[in-house]
Amino acid sequence: MKSINTKLDLQSISYSYEIDDHFRINDLSIEIPENSITTIIGKNGSGKTTLLLLMMGYLKPSSGIIRFRDNEKYLPIEQTAGKIAFLPQNEIVSFKFTVNDFLLLGRIPFIGNISQPTIEDYLKVEEIKKELDIVQLGKKKLEQISGGELQRVRIGRALVQEADMLIFDEPITHLDIGAKLKIFHLMNKLKEQGKTILFSSHDPLEAFQIADNSILIERNKEIIFGSTNEVLDDDNLSSCLGTSIKYGSFEGQKFLILEK
Repeated sequence: MKSINTKLDLQSISYSYEIDDHFRINDLSIEIPENSITTIIGKNGSGKTTLLLLMMGYLKPSSGIIRFRDNEKYLPIEQTAGKIAFLPQNEIVSFKFTVNDFLLLGRIPFIGNISQPTIEDYLKVEEIKKELDIVQLGKKKLEQISGGELQRVRIGRALVQEADMLIFDEPITHLDIGAKLKIFHLMNKLKEQGKTILFSSHDPLEAFQIADNSILIERNKEIIFGSTNEVLDDDNLSSCLGTSIKYGSFEGQKFLILEK
């Protein structure tokens, strides 16, 4: 019987790509807690995005099951339309959209394909624009804003969906320090509102800043899951990232030391 606060439940998941690709996930079991922030840490090419796609049902495991807790029952991951919002690392977007219209795309689960947006839809867009400090961008086209601003707009589109769970693939990679801190603040606020957040990163310091739990993934090796402080120790990170790493601390904040 699963813990009552498990939001996403992976049971004995296995997956591999084509026969000539050596990538493998073998017999992986993870319980993502409800109302928590979890990060997936690993090098480029380690399988972070693949694991995210499995968790959302975009890829089908060769064995095992993935379930999503909706109120008091578990649903197969394939039946969770609209309940998980996803921000991909890369996507093709039409830069002719205005920011306002692009944000409204996140309301499609509520609007449908042939209906018109309601006042509630527009109010939700305005609310998220204020949260992300992008109100001034509303009437601009996507081609008229910077890369960092576009990333905040893309995050906003996921937020206006009002999903129970938010999955972000390297959401703050292109943001400056100030914008990153705003996103971290927003993630904590969403957690306080009852949301479950999962995001990938190649920077373990981001996990220490915000994540309750971490998943450490190294290509074709055991995937480690647990509290961030336990999982991201010197030995695990050195093995995963392929270089000798030690942590230092200054006024309660951690920093990395790369040993020669």
